[in-house]
Amino acid sequence: MSGENVDDGEAYLKYALFCRDTTEGPGDELALDGIIDLIELPAPQAGQAADQAVLAEVDVHLVFCIEGATPGPHHLLVVIKAPGIPLDPPPPQRIDWEEGIIFQRWIKLFRIPVQKAGYHTAAILLDGTPLGEASFLVRFTGETPPPD
Repeated sequence: MSGENVDDGEAYLKYALFCRDTTEGPGDELALDGIIDLIELPAPQAGQAADQAVLAEVDVHLVFCIEGATPGPHHLLVVIKAPGIPLDPPPPQRIDWEEGIIFQRWIKLFRIPVQKAGYHTAAILLDGTPLGEASFLVRFTGETPPPD
């Protein structure tokens, strides 16, 4: 995907993923610790899912990079989509893309409520346009994964 929209001036998502932690070293080197694609949790006890809307909360870092935006003000929105009761989206974040900037990266911390097993996804939008997603699967111990 990298470089596919460089000539036409449209912003695109270079990468997006969930991880447990991040550290930034010398020269703006970013280290991602514990990349998350699957989270296994103990299976809820009989009746627990009906009595409790949130079965667990998962703390994650969402790391993503946008390239190719035009200079000027923009609105960045990250919406978490998860199985269960819909989550309220946060307000868009106003960002300024400065002249000469090729790409920008973000690290956002989330505490995501787990209501059901399934894919938990972060949709990344710039100025209301979906750029892409990052996701991880929540599976309860002893369950088989859902089909793709």
